[in-house]
Amino acid sequence: MPFQIFPKNFLKTYLCFLAGLFLLSGWNGTSAQAQENGDLNLILAKLKDRFAASKTFQADYVREIVPKIASKLPPSALQAEGQLFFLFPNKLRLDQKKPRPEQLICNGDKVWWYLPEEKTVNVYRLKDYYQQIKPIIDFLSGLGGLDKNFSIRQDVTISEEAPFHQLILKPKNPQPDLQQVMVRISKATFLPMEFTFDNLMGDGIRFRLNRLQTKVLLAASRFEFTPPEGTRVVSQSLPSPPRK
Repeated sequence: MPFQIFPKNFLKTYLCFLAGLFLLSGWNGTSAQAQENGDLNLILAKLKDRFAASKTFQADYVREIVPKIASKLPPSALQAEGQLFFLFPNKLRLDQKKPRPEQLICNGDKVWWYLPEEKTVNVYRLKDYYQQIKPIIDFLSGLGGLDKNFSIRQDVTISEEAPFHQLILKPKNPQPDLQQVMVRISKATFLPMEFTFDNLMGDGIRFRLNRLQTKVLLAASRFEFTPPEGTRVVSQSLPSPPRK
C-alpha cells in the first residue's frame, strides 16, 4: 500500500471544514454589520426623538482648535469657553467668556461679532459670512435628521466601555471647507457631548458641550444686537455687484 501523506478522505473532510469556516465567518460578518446598522439606526432614531420637535436648545461649551500639525502655542491659547444658544433653523448665539468676552450673534439675516474690550462690533450680512458659520448651523439644525445631509457611519473602534457612541459624518454635498464631522453621543441621554469639524486640510474645531438643554424658551430678541453707546460699528458686508 503506497504511503499516504493525508489519511483516506482527509482532503474531502478538510475542504468541507474550510467551506464551513467560510460560511460561518460570512454569517458573523453579516451579523456584525446588521448589528452595527441596527445600533446606528437606534442612535439616529433617538436623536430624532430629541431634536426633531425641538426648535431651541442651549449649552455651555468649550471650543478647541485642533491643528493637524502640533502647535507651539499653549493649550489655553487654542481654547475658548462660553454659552451656545440655537433657534431653528439658523439663529445662533455664542457668548464667549474666556479667554476674553466676545459675542457672535446671527439672526438669520445679519451676523454681529461684538468685541466689548475694543468697543467694536463688526456687522456682516449672513450670505457674506455664511461660510464661516455654515458647518455649525447646518449641523445643529440637522440634529433631528442628520442622514438628510450626511453619510453616516458608526466608529466601531471605540471601546464598548466608552460612555458615548461616536459617529463619523461626511457631507453628501461637498462643502468648501468641511471634510467631516465627528460626533459623540451620550449613551445615557442620547444628547451630543462633543462634535469636531475637520476641514479639507485636516485641521479641526472641536466643541465640547455641558449642561445641554432642549426645548428651552429663547426669545427672538436674544438673536438681535443693539450696540451699546460708544460702540464703533464696522460694516464688513461685501458691496453688491453693479447691475448690468
